[in-house]
Amino acid sequence: MTAIGPLLAATIVTDDLGRSRAAYQRGLGLDVVADGRIDKATASLWDLPAMAGANWSLLASDPGGIGGLRLIEVAGPIPETPPLGSLGWAAAELSVIDPESLRPRLEEAGFHLLGQPRPLGSNPSVRAMQVAGPSGEVLYLTDVRAYEGALDLHRARRPVDRLFISVLASHDLEDARGFYEERFAADRVSDRPVDVPVLRKCLNLSDDAQIRISSQQISGGCLIEHDQYPETARERPTIAGLPSGIAMMTVRAERVDGPTIDVPPYGGAPVALVRGRQGEWIELVGAPA
Repeated sequence: MTAIGPLLAATIVTDDLGRSRAAYQRGLGLDVVADGRIDKATASLWDLPAMAGANWSLLASDPGGIGGLRLIEVAGPIPETPPLGSLGWAAAELSVIDPESLRPRLEEAGFHLLGQPRPLGSNPSVRAMQVAGPSGEVLYLTDVRAYEGALDLHRARRPVDRLFISVLASHDLEDARGFYEERFAADRVSDRPVDVPVLRKCLNLSDDAQIRISSQQISGGCLIEHDQYPETARERPTIAGLPSGIAMMTVRAERVDGPTIDVPPYGGAPVALVRGRQGEWIELVGAPA
């Protein structure tokens, strides 16, 4: 087993890089910290040679790009998938200060509000808002500064800080979670049914339905959150070979056997791609040489 964390980036596919990049700059105040074209080494890592040359941008509030969002342009159109309605990486969660203050900017930038800013049912000291981005990808924007509990959470120091939770949707939570426990020694911290209004709405569940949610602690103040979806939830469609919406999560790992790739978010470190039990893509990035 090799320990993992922190989360380095979430990758989002878009059929209009300029539009998506502008939305994230305007709506969340993120900066473009790197951009370019997908190199042959990365396309080979994904076993998608046709992706070589695709345009990408890495946006983040951290100048080093840690915990940022990588946008990759693919030939469209993006499949229409209801937000929070399919399996795989359901959401990227960013640590923020005061989600309420972000709402006007996000709506002006073209984000769609899924869930009003409100205290979490599982912990009222945490306030969160959920939005869908220009290509249907889902972001949770969460203020954990008042949190007191067993989880180690990255507390925002900027209005919009960094990616700190990856949300995985599955039909079989125990099986999906077991992959991270067995392969990466991710620590199980919680597992319980939770009242999640945004998921009730998006999954067309009854007013009294609860969602089973489990959190696993990884390094760097980050978590993997597992949400158990009903059997009606469908597989995530792909475009150009990549899962639509949030295509993959990139995470630091203690030991990685793979090619060295000298572009962000890898930074001259060895990189490997693995697939979880829901088919989710996970890039493991070792220590830079």
